[in-house]
Amino acid sequence: MIRLIALETLCLALLCWPASAVADVAAPGAGPVRDCREGRGDGIAAPGRIFWARTEANCRNFSTPWRFRESTYELHFDDSRSLARASYALALHARDIDLSLPVETYLKGLLGFHYSTVQVCDWLNDVIAGRSSDPALDEAVLAGLLLEDRVIAFSKGRFVPTGRVRHILAASAGKKRTLDATLRHERLHVFWDEDEAFRKRMQAEWRALPEERRAAEKKALSRYAGDNEAQLLEEWAVKQAERSNMDLR
Repeated sequence: MIRLIALETLCLALLCWPASAVADVAAPGAGPVRDCREGRGDGIAAPGRIFWARTEANCRNFSTPWRFRESTYELHFDDSRSLARASYALALHARDIDLSLPVETYLKGLLGFHYSTVQVCDWLNDVIAGRSSDPALDEAVLAGLLLEDRVIAFSKGRFVPTGRVRHILAASAGKKRTLDATLRHERLHVFWDEDEAFRKRMQAEWRALPEERRAAEKKALSRYAGDNEAQLLEEWAVKQAERSNMDLR
C-alpha cells in the first residue's frame, strides 16, 4: 500500500523550509562564475545548488567544466553535518552503511556522497511503498530539491529520473580535507560509472597486484566497503586516480 504520509512529508519539507536556507540554482550561461556569484539560475550546464559563501573560488569549483559536469547535479555544503543528515536514510538504503554504525559517527565522518538518479528514485519508491522508513526532515528536503530542480519527477505513483542528469553528488570540507579534495573524490566516482576505459584500466591494474599487496589494500579500504569486492575495487581505483592527479576534463 502506497504510504501517502511519505509524499506529504516531502511536500511539507519543500514548502516549509526557509527560503534563506537554500541558494538559487546556479547557472553558468555565458559567465558561469559570474552567474554563480550573483545567484542567477536555471541553466543546465552546471546543475545543482550551492550552500556556501559565493566567493570567486567556490563558484569556480561549482562551475568547473569537468567531463561529466552537465550530467551531474552537485550540492556544495559549508556544513558537513547538514550534508550527512540529508543522506543518512539514502546511505542505509544503498547499503553503504548499516545500523551498526552509530548515527553520530556517520554525522561526524561524512564529507561527501555520490549516487545515481536511479538509486535515489529506488530509495524514494521504497519509502512510499513502505519498504523503507519515512525520511527525516533533512532527507525529505533533499528529495524536495531534486523534485523542484527537475532531477527526478513523480509520475503514475512512482519517482522516476527525468533524464536531465544521471548522477547526484554532494561535497563539503572537513578539518583535514578541503572542499576541492572532497569534490575531486566524488567526481572520480562518477568517472568510474561513466568512463569505461578508466574502469577497465583500473580493473586490470587491480588484477595485476601481487596477492599480498591486494590483501593489504583491501584491509586499508575495509572501512569504506567492508568485504564487498566490487565496492573495494571502485574505492581503490578512485584513490589511485587521486594520487596520480588524473585529469578530469
